[in-house]
Amino acid sequence: MSQLAINFAETVRARRTDPATSKRAGINASRFANSHKARILAALKQHGPRSAHELSLLIGLTVVQIDRRLPELGSAVAVMKQGGVDVVRQGCRVWMAA
Repeated sequence: MSQLAINFAETVRARRTDPATSKRAGINASRFANSHKARILAALKQHGPRSAHELSLLIGLTVVQIDRRLPELGSAVAVMKQGGVDVVRQGCRVWMAA
């Protein structure tokens, strides 16, 4: 049984067993992730609750880029709920600035 290596100094964006292309993508993601998170949070604060699809139209990132960054925003964002159920628009959960 192998163990997963954990590096607490930085966010690891690829697994040790991933191909070189995935590792390179992980390194590149570290360069722009903070910028993406700042753009997403600013849009949520300025425009109110939005789905990843709606955010993509506002800030020019893809839905995939946004979906990857939203959980990294932690307590700065929350999934919008109505009656205890996640609000969904166009197949995407709706997020709001906390």
